[in-house]
Amino acid sequence: MVVPQVVAVLTLLIVAPSLAAAETRPQPLPSRRMDELTSREVQLYFQRGGDLVLVPFGPISGHGAFIPTGMHNHWAHALALLIAERADGLVHPPVFSCYSGATRSFRGSVSFPVDEQEEVLVRIVKTLQAQGFKRVVLVAGTHPEDTGGVLAARRVFDETEHPIWLLSGEKLLAEPAVKAVSRGYPAEMGETQLAFAALKVLGRERAVPYPDWAREVKKDEPDQPPEIAADVARLRHFGAVGFRFYEEGNHGNHGTVGLVHQGKRDIDLAVEVLHKSAEVAQPALESLRRYVDWIGKRPFRFVVPVDRLSMAGQR
Repeated sequence: MVVPQVVAVLTLLIVAPSLAAAETRPQPLPSRRMDELTSREVQLYFQRGGDLVLVPFGPISGHGAFIPTGMHNHWAHALALLIAERADGLVHPPVFSCYSGATRSFRGSVSFPVDEQEEVLVRIVKTLQAQGFKRVVLVAGTHPEDTGGVLAARRVFDETEHPIWLLSGEKLLAEPAVKAVSRGYPAEMGETQLAFAALKVLGRERAVPYPDWAREVKKDEPDQPPEIAADVARLRHFGAVGFRFYEEGNHGNHGTVGLVHQGKRDIDLAVEVLHKSAEVAQPALESLRRYVDWIGKRPFRFVVPVDRLSMAGQR
């Protein structure tokens, strides 16, 4: 007859190894959003080999009657989450402290100077690097916020010799594989549809305001008053110039949303566009990994002349 104490010991010897294995086996993250994780879960992410964090950013900026003021940020946030899910990354909470430029004439817009946006992003990036994130990706929807993102990425590299990638959602839209998703759509696939698609991806879906008006295909109009539109266009053609919007229609009320194309709502089609954008962007994360490793083995040094040294001093 086996006494109870012996049974307990034998059971412990059998079960303990399996419990230990379960504790060391990588566990799925409850969320990709860093603000929804505990600090222990972030630590476990590192222990299993994770090194990727995406930082979405974009302003609160006016877009007229149809597009929510946080559209640029929502676009970047949704794209960051979809990439993180595909590439086993984490997503820093979205940064709204951004330059909104010409939209400051819309009520609800909150614009930060570009240098302040740069400072915020640099602080976040350096803090994340210090914690052990080797691959840091700044994610913007479009401009003007990408200006501050470029400055932050270049500054961090100049100060740390650690590459930071700035990813633009707008540039992904121009990729053939992404454009193919909405081929044949009777209007432009742009910010209007992406605004509501991004909110759907983020779990914050909302109704489209003025749905009948939003479905109408509208004429594209200049974003400046007629008497100066040609002058501003000429200045932009050769470079850049500061400007602001004067009427609601200058930066809104143009796009369509709520149409059905090939049996799909255009919002659902735009969700597919976001997914395809994430798919197209993912391979570049391996390029970022290789570049980080490559430059880490090559400390900064001044360039040494090597070509045609025999010609030195000759005229």
